Amino acid sequence: MKFRVSRTVGWIGALCALCLLAPVRLPAQAPAGPLPPSHPLPPPPKTPPAKRKPQIESRSSLAGFWKLNKEESDDPQNKIADSRHPSGGSPSGIPGSSPRGGIGYPYPGGGPTGPLGGGRGGDDTDERSLELEEYVRPAFTQTIDLKEGEVDTTNERDSKLVMFTDGRKLPKQKGNAPEAISAHWDGPKLVTEERGPQGRKVSRTYELSFDGKQIYETWRVEGRRSGNDIVIRYVYDAAIDEYK
Repeated sequence: MKFRVSRTVGWIGALCALCLLAPVRLPAQAPAGPLPPSHPLPPPPKTPPAKRKPQIESRSSLAGFWKLNKEESDDPQNKIADSRHPSGGSPSGIPGSSPRGGIGYPYPGGGPTGPLGGGRGGDDTDERSLELEEYVRPAFTQTIDLKEGEVDTTNERDSKLVMFTDGRKLPKQKGNAPEAISAHWDGPKLVTEERGPQGRKVSRTYELSFDGKQIYETWRVEGRRSGNDIVIRYVYDAAIDEYK
């Protein structure tokens, strides 16, 4: 009897040992996911609205700040070249060619040796043409101020031109004093009376466009031959002076 009890106890001990030695299989655990942020993330910044260009109101007079419209303006160099070659030729012999390109010579890159230049022969006729081109060269911007008996215009280089409209005698040019010329009103148009290079009669007419958003500055230079006057028109858009 004792033998049977001890044998039974032995089997129970062996089974317990096997249970302890067998590997315990646990259910697989999912990998740890991202932890939620301790503080909520701010929303992405909103895209700022595109800045609108300020609307330019129509103007009722020549007064104000104006900016040259190159696309709608004449090229003075071509106009002067055409006056020298009325048959449609050019100094280079190629119809429509231009020894210098770009309105507003000598800015930027103009001049006979500049990046836009094609050079000239240097004869007397060329020198006179260069002098005339410089005289009628347009300003890139101009501020027009209407005063009693005069009209002042100041360009982007702060060069000032005074146009007397009351018939007063012109003062002698001294030092850095502004240039002064005679002018008169022809209705709403302002017309100057000048003497240009080689003593040529020159006039320019300032006229406000119908919609009040442009002015037309038209130069008329006396030609070397009768009926061969040089007419050059520059167009200026009403604008806002960003530096003020």
